[in-house]
Amino acid sequence: MKTRRPLAVIAATALTGLGLTALATPASANTTVTISGPDASNLTVSPSSTTGTSVTLVRATDASFAVASQSLSDTDGACTVSRAPLCTVPGNFGDAATFDIAPGSGGALVRLIDINNNTLATFTVTYPDAPAAGGTPAPVIQQFEKSATGTCNEAQPEGLNWGGASSGGWGESWAQWANEGQGGPVCTRTLEYNNSTATWQVR
Repeated sequence: MKTRRPLAVIAATALTGLGLTALATPASANTTVTISGPDASNLTVSPSSTTGTSVTLVRATDASFAVASQSLSDTDGACTVSRAPLCTVPGNFGDAATFDIAPGSGGALVRLIDINNNTLATFTVTYPDAPAAGGTPAPVIQQFEKSATGTCNEAQPEGLNWGGASSGGWGESWAQWANEGQGGPVCTRTLEYNNSTATWQVR
């Protein structure tokens, strides 16, 4: 089973991959959505809605489709039709891919689409806000693997400026999940929610 490496919010555990983002407090585990059907014109999605910090799509069909949503992301950025390639699930029956759900998503629509952007099936995702005292969502730690050249600010991947957050503000650290689990330098920053502006900001 193949999975995509997460960039957005996930439970605060060590992960292998190009990027990591974690809540400063524990978050719910990812959930699974199964996509089945004899062909692209008859896809079904179960369950039709899910709540979590990430979602794993399991392919139970050989039909071709891509994933489109402003509220999901993978290592290439948000799953939007304005970029290519879209987020995808590997093409073999039984394969899977994990995508991150953006904080603040509430019943956000996810479309499974064909090459012409026709909707084949839909489901919704909700991010479970974990409010601290006073009803403010917990701070979010974002990380991605540091490249050998360039600065962290220059190398920031797409899809990390959630809910009004600006680019930049990255520092350097070390994480075990980097370098395929062998550990290495990472770029890191913390986003915190500003109740007065209802936006996420770099701490």
